Amino acid sequence: MIPEIKFKQFVIVPKNPKMSPGKIAGQVAHSTFMALEQQKGNKIIEDWKKSDMCVIVLECKTPLQLMGIAKYLEQWKIPNHLYIDEGITEVDMGTPTSLATGVMSEETHWMLSQLKLYGA
Repeated sequence: MIPEIKFKQFVIVPKNPKMSPGKIAGQVAHSTFMALEQQKGNKIIEDWKKSDMCVIVLECKTPLQLMGIAKYLEQWKIPNHLYIDEGITEVDMGTPTSLATGVMSEETHWMLSQLKLYGA
C-alpha cells in the first residue's frame, strides 16, 4: 500500500493552446517558483521539503478554465500563481499557460481532485 503524501504542490496546464514539451516545462517552472515565493518562511515549505517535495501536474481544457480555477483557489485563500505568457515564442501574448498552487496540506488536496493528471 502506498502511503498518502501529506504535502503537495499542484500545477495545472491547459491542453489548449498546444505547447511543446519544453514550453510547458518552462511555464510550469515559472508558476511553481512564483507560487512558492508566496509561502517563503512558512513552516509548510520546510515540511514539504522533508517529505520529498511532491509536485503533481494536472490538466484543464482551456486558459479560461485555468483562470476559473485560479479564482476558485483565491476564494479558498490557497496561495497560487497564474503565469501569463509574454507571447515571445509559441502562444499569444497574454495567454494564461500554467497555474501553480503553493504547498497544500492533505486536508485541501480534495479541492483539485476533479482534474486529471497531465497527459493521462
